[in-house]
Amino acid sequence: MMDSSNPSLPLSGLQDSVSNPGSPVHSPRVVAENVSVIEMICKAVEGLASRNKKVSFENPAKEANFQSVTVPHLALRDYMLSPLFMKLKESTKIWKGAFILIKRLHARLPTLMTPLTVHRVVLCAFMVAMKCTSDRVLSNKLVAKYGGVAIANLNVMERHFLSVLDWDVFISKEEYVQLDALYSVPLSSAVGKRLSAAVLFGRM
Repeated sequence: MMDSSNPSLPLSGLQDSVSNPGSPVHSPRVVAENVSVIEMICKAVEGLASRNKKVSFENPAKEANFQSVTVPHLALRDYMLSPLFMKLKESTKIWKGAFILIKRLHARLPTLMTPLTVHRVVLCAFMVAMKCTSDRVLSNKLVAKYGGVAIANLNVMERHFLSVLDWDVFISKEEYVQLDALYSVPLSSAVGKRLSAAVLFGRM
């Protein structure tokens, strides 16, 4: 079960694990870009999760591994804005990659995203995208610690995540360009407000 009772996760050891000592904090522009991408992901996956509230799993053997016992009270956006994920030097690119992988996962297993699984699916997508796009990666143990899941559960989720994708985790430059065209639309704008989960997952 995900421990969502503590919205302020500890940061002991984060500096040594994530970045070089004394490395600069992200600029306001990069932070704003991170938040923009995260908000787009939240809008899409929360829409899918809401529609799947009463849908039965297509593949319970794999999907149940992502399921929490209860719905985490920590909002998905706040969970994704954890300093652990925001401090990585390539965090914006990783989050974009995570969104692309979630889209692929949804195409193969559309019933997976529910209010009980969404946090863990996003966590696993971030971890896999990090390993595929970044030169510096966090250990599964550290991701599990700050993600609020047991390391054994995270390892199982990662295996099932990759199995569902059939290890199709390469992300092309063209996919990033297509995603940039979507997330560059301000969510507060009239167009942004119409970017439903169906639109976001159907236009790539």
